[in-house]
Amino acid sequence: MKSALKLVAVPLSAVLVAGCGGSSGSSGSGNSGGPSRTPAATATASAGIPGCAPECLSGGSDPGSLPAGPHRTSHFFNGRLAVTFTGRWESHEDQPVEFSVAPDGNWDLHRVLFWSDLIPVGKDHIRAPGVPSTASGLVAWLSTRPNLQVSKPRSGTIGTDALPARVVDVALSSKAVNEASDCPVRACVDFLTWPNSGDNVYGLAEPAVLRLFLSDVRYGGKSHLFAIGIEGRDQADLKVFLPDAERLIASAAAPVTPAPS
Repeated sequence: MKSALKLVAVPLSAVLVAGCGGSSGSSGSGNSGGPSRTPAATATASAGIPGCAPECLSGGSDPGSLPAGPHRTSHFFNGRLAVTFTGRWESHEDQPVEFSVAPDGNWDLHRVLFWSDLIPVGKDHIRAPGVPSTASGLVAWLSTRPNLQVSKPRSGTIGTDALPARVVDVALSSKAVNEASDCPVRACVDFLTWPNSGDNVYGLAEPAVLRLFLSDVRYGGKSHLFAIGIEGRDQADLKVFLPDAERLIASAAAPVTPAPS
């Protein structure tokens, strides 16, 4: 499978491989027999997440159009992430390691991406060695990439339980050197991947920007890195999209607890 298609001035999304030999799904492609979405999906989830989640699940879905109101994932966080949409949204990924959504009709403009267990990768797409799988570890590593411009970390929260999070904005440096042979603009930089994702990576194409919420959490008896990205076509677009995106993030609920510091 190939890494994500790079779109002019649009953040990159990846085609994810579901873990443990499961089937694959791709951004923007529908799956037959997708999960139903009913008002019964509530904003709370009481059951614990099994220890193998998220990477030990197979399958994935393209839920398509999502109506206003409560929604629960089918695969991300083992189907136990709940959010509430204000207005109609759309999604092209509900996988064990990613659930991504955008206001209806704006998928190629800006998105909110829920991620689990992000892995840092260098320009060669090889996992960066020695980086702790924690919010502080990932932020520190991102700041070492010369092609990226990373803001000073600030405190934030995720969801109805106010999970503590570190928040940074990531964009390409004005002096960034292109790292991708198929980049359609001056510069593209890939820097993230996920468990069991094969050759698929995530990056930015200039002038896109990503606001990252990073939270150390526990579920299934293990520590995990829970991340949410807000993508904007550029800084101006991100500013316009932030109120809707942050409202969605504030509505999130999942059976996770903050990891001990």
